[in-house]
Amino acid sequence: MNRPDWMIRRRVLSLAVVVALAAVVAYSLGTLVSASSTSAAAASAGTSSAATTAPAGAPSATVTPVATRLASPAGIVGIDVPYKSATPTEYTGLSYTVPLDCGILGTCTLPVDVYVPSGPGPYATVVLLRGGPGGVGGRSYVASWAYQLAADGILVYSIDIRDLAEEGGGYPQAMQDTACAIRYARATAPSYNGDGSTVTLVGHSFGGYIGAIVALNDVQYTGGCLYGGSGRPDAFVGLAGSYDVAGGGNASDFTAFFGGDATATASVRAIATPYAYATGSAIPVRLSAGTADYTVDPIASADLYNFLLARDWNVGLHMVVDANHMTVLDPSGGEAAVFGAAQLAIDASRAQAVDGAFQRAQVVQH
Repeated sequence: MNRPDWMIRRRVLSLAVVVALAAVVAYSLGTLVSASSTSAAAASAGTSSAATTAPAGAPSATVTPVATRLASPAGIVGIDVPYKSATPTEYTGLSYTVPLDCGILGTCTLPVDVYVPSGPGPYATVVLLRGGPGGVGGRSYVASWAYQLAADGILVYSIDIRDLAEEGGGYPQAMQDTACAIRYARATAPSYNGDGSTVTLVGHSFGGYIGAIVALNDVQYTGGCLYGGSGRPDAFVGLAGSYDVAGGGNASDFTAFFGGDATATASVRAIATPYAYATGSAIPVRLSAGTADYTVDPIASADLYNFLLARDWNVGLHMVVDANHMTVLDPSGGEAAVFGAAQLAIDASRAQAVDGAFQRAQVVQH
């Protein structure tokens, strides 16, 4: 497939960004620790456990057997306590919403697959938002990567959302669905030995666009959720995200999402953009993109990084040299960003808890 002219023109700029942001590439990854090569070799592909129901307190589900999975990636260990396992447990097809209007599909509830590490926990918790727009069922392409994250000690909720206008989706429905998934993760994580107090939202490709709005908007999205609580994540990771609603080389994605082209849907696009937000309380944000991504221009990630940096957000950008739209998920890019952002969220939560305890102690003393 021939590369569009805009890709060729901007590829030089993408490579320049790598050089100009060399210091940023080494952004803080919390307490991320490098695993030894022997540990990486030992983390071979495996199958899910034989359990057939979810833990007590969680909705019942059937565990999908796993035939062949990618080996656990090298160089990554779990957060705080490394619960590495070649055989996480996988609960598939749970519902995280009430019945919703799904357009041509009729009424539906939205599915989530939960990937649970072994070990006592508590595990860092991630909601994984796949790219698209893919409609219900689109999450299947990130299954192996979700499994990898769980193998390295993260509790993963991989979700589908209504990201097609013809399936009742678009704005704000897709954002409402994502917020429902965050609430669901907070409420059910303890049943899987996970930490529901801090939830990191990870969005790949078009999921990065939707996730960024949910993360940057201080006003939370509501509607259709099974659980209450906060629907805003404690940290956000955008991987090869498509953040420009003008579309560029991805204009057809936004047309399918909004149900019309840029002219016909101009009014809603004006508010359905990450650049309309980042005005309230800041959360940690980590962006990653590949310099060889010819699906979504990596400049989109650099632009969002600069936007947030100018507003004093805790934001990092990692341009992964020679990574494409999918290989950016590999350990040096996607997984490192996930672990780093999750650790930042956990650290911030602990700092708030300590500060709150100190303030309460001061009140008692007075």
